[in-house]
Amino acid sequence: MARWMAKAIYAVKIMLFHDQLEMSRRELAGIRRVAFFVTMVYAKYWNEAMIPSYAAKNDLDFITDVKRICDDGVASVAERAMRRHLWYLSENLIGLAIFDDRISPEQKAEMVEGMKRPSTTKNPRRPESKTPINFNRPLSAFCSVRSMQVLKSQLGGQQPTFLELSPETWNTDSCFKCAKKRAGVLKVTNDLAERGIALIQRFLGNRTKDERQTQFLLKLARLHAKAVPKKTKAELRKVLELNK
Repeated sequence: MARWMAKAIYAVKIMLFHDQLEMSRRELAGIRRVAFFVTMVYAKYWNEAMIPSYAAKNDLDFITDVKRICDDGVASVAERAMRRHLWYLSENLIGLAIFDDRISPEQKAEMVEGMKRPSTTKNPRRPESKTPINFNRPLSAFCSVRSMQVLKSQLGGQQPTFLELSPETWNTDSCFKCAKKRAGVLKVTNDLAERGIALIQRFLGNRTKDERQTQFLLKLARLHAKAVPKKTKAELRKVLELNK
């Protein structure tokens, strides 16, 4: 997301100073479409991307806003890209939306009922992209018994007893306040690439400031990945036995 946003900001800057630049009509039209999308739709959701409890509702609202505000071409591309990033609508993480203050008590009550439904057999980490997703569905439609796990994890494995109460009273319940506080400091990950970049930056920052050593460590990690293609204990044992 950060890499895309850098390009998006650049497009907005070009649009601001387009009178001082030489561009063809086609180039100007393309820049205008990107700048319009960024300023009218994307910026709002980008600023809220680090709030875990907002993620599920924002995923649905983002697609709705793109279709409502942008042209069909932009909306189609945005929706296709968004379908690859729907982790927070998965049965595993949809429960975080319980802590979203923008969601009405009635909707939260429906989510609690949804958490009583049996889970899917495939345990998807996100709704399958090959399956048509109705973005007009309520959040409760994405819930199942598996959605309870993320709430338990915020309470150290204990049962989220606040679910037995009316959502209108949750903000005064100590169990809910504890879970909401912990959920609020969760680190949001946008995709595996950014997770990998953050991990390697943190690792290298703790190990060395020397660029030559950095390159050496990266080569070593690449060689290790080739030597142990499958990240399992059994595969590691095979490699160790061969090198005895």
